[in-house]
Amino acid sequence: MKNTKGWVISLTGSLFFFYAFIQVNMMTPLNGELLKEFQVNSSTISFLSAWYFYANIIFIIPAGLMLDRYSVRMLMMIGIAISVIGLVIFGFSNTLALASFGRFLTGIMMAFGLIGCLKLASIWLPAIHMALASSLIITIGMLGGIIAQVPVAVMVNKFGWRNAVFVLAALGVFIAIILFFIIKEPSIKKKEKGENVFYSLMHVIKNKENWYCGIFTCFVNLPLAILGALFGSTYLMQARNFSYIESPIIVSMLFIGMIFGSPFFGWFSDYIKKRKVPMYLGSISCFIFVLLMLYLPNVSFLWMFLLFFLIGFTSASQVLGYPVITESNPAETTGTALSLAAFIIMGIGYGLGIPFVGKLLDKMWVSTMVGGIPFYQIQTYQKAFLIIPIGILIGIIMVFLMKETKCKSISKDF
Repeated sequence: MKNTKGWVISLTGSLFFFYAFIQVNMMTPLNGELLKEFQVNSSTISFLSAWYFYANIIFIIPAGLMLDRYSVRMLMMIGIAISVIGLVIFGFSNTLALASFGRFLTGIMMAFGLIGCLKLASIWLPAIHMALASSLIITIGMLGGIIAQVPVAVMVNKFGWRNAVFVLAALGVFIAIILFFIIKEPSIKKKEKGENVFYSLMHVIKNKENWYCGIFTCFVNLPLAILGALFGSTYLMQARNFSYIESPIIVSMLFIGMIFGSPFFGWFSDYIKKRKVPMYLGSISCFIFVLLMLYLPNVSFLWMFLLFFLIGFTSASQVLGYPVITESNPAETTGTALSLAAFIIMGIGYGLGIPFVGKLLDKMWVSTMVGGIPFYQIQTYQKAFLIIPIGILIGIIMVFLMKETKCKSISKDF
């Protein structure tokens, strides 16, 4: 009964990550509308989007330290409250500065997003189930990525982008009510404020496995960061000639692929009692599918639909970075260790990666406007998006460097 209760609480808690992931990716269907609303280029919109991830970078290490010391439930409630306020500000904004501030506030929630859910699972579930729990939590989060594509695009098309943002704010209130009544925490002694903070942080930073896993997860996640979070729909519409509705449908396949791939790689890794083999298989396959997506000529809707699914499915091998981190660190520092990995993922993949791609697109732009927004040629997208396969290759190198845990704890106390 206790184990059933643990699974219910852990999977319900993943709604927190689900909601945060909607906000990570909602800028994709909003991209064109915001370009017209504020009369700016892709570089400017990419920086507007990136304010979400700058908040992550600032708060993510403190979030890990707090999750190791304070109530996960309380921190989730505070995170959603700040996020809803940010969405309302974003929806009412009439300047880029105000929109950026609203985007920044929503990003604070994501600092507690995945690591908060993983910390909750680590409290309620035994270590042997963490790979499966991690994959299921990420799977539920990917549903948020799907909601952020076609459903949000339809709302934007029918009611306007501002009303779509207000609907997402209302959804946050509803999710907060569910979490408030279902999430419980066992009566365990929390650490004193400041107790071992410096030593636990130094222990986590000095552990090379945390850096290898964080970099691997960051770069294998680049297809979701670049295509799913901002540029996927405009790439498909401008470079591949798909419609406004077809494009987010295709982009949503990244997240559907992750939904199927995450539990598969979690199960496969536990089944063979190895972490690195499925990491290699997933990342190498993802590298190949990204190249096909970029360079295959005259791809039909069905084939592009399938390619995005396969990219999402194989990119899901990134989820194995999280159990490797929990197996490479003492239990009392898992929140901090996971926050370091999330800092790398958000800081490099989203905070730097998205604006960098935006800069590359604008630098190679030939000053063509279509429908009031900048138009980029397929060759421009291909050059800018090379960051994705190059990053995946770096991720593969990280797998080579990390230790094989064989699904067992290899950590030493500090």
